[in-house]
Amino acid sequence: MSEFLSSHELLNLEDEIRTASQALYVRKNSNDGLQASLKSLSLRTGWAVYMWVKGEGIMNIKSSEPPPPKTKEFKEAIRFAYERKHFSVFIFPINDKDSWLEAKLILPKMEDDFDGAIKFLFILPKDKSHPFFDNKGKLIEFNLGLDGNFVLRDGKWISANDIQ
Repeated sequence: MSEFLSSHELLNLEDEIRTASQALYVRKNSNDGLQASLKSLSLRTGWAVYMWVKGEGIMNIKSSEPPPPKTKEFKEAIRFAYERKHFSVFIFPINDKDSWLEAKLILPKMEDDFDGAIKFLFILPKDKSHPFFDNKGKLIEFNLGLDGNFVLRDGKWISANDIQ
């Protein structure tokens, strides 16, 4: 199974969530490995992490319990998230066509309060943008400054392709 986020990216994400005063978003076209990455984050931090699955609802990452009623649609899931009282992280993968179209209708109506106990992380398609995220969101970029496959040799980063 592929990883959605590497361990270093998860640590960066954890820091961003802890200090978030805006809706957070990541640009990725695939959700492969998303649940495993988030479960790792939840187990390490002890946070209540929930992920919205279109057509199923809000899923507790650490539990196999069924989703709460009336959370199948994006609008219902957002409402459910805002009703939480304790620290919770809600992940909304909206990087497929139907979810993206539904979210575009709901996002302008979302509350502006992101500095409380509820943290939002949206997974957006790489090629899409929305004024909601431009004005109220914070893009999390996981750029380590290295592109490609590099290794550390003699205190210097070199391309793995150059090793013979």
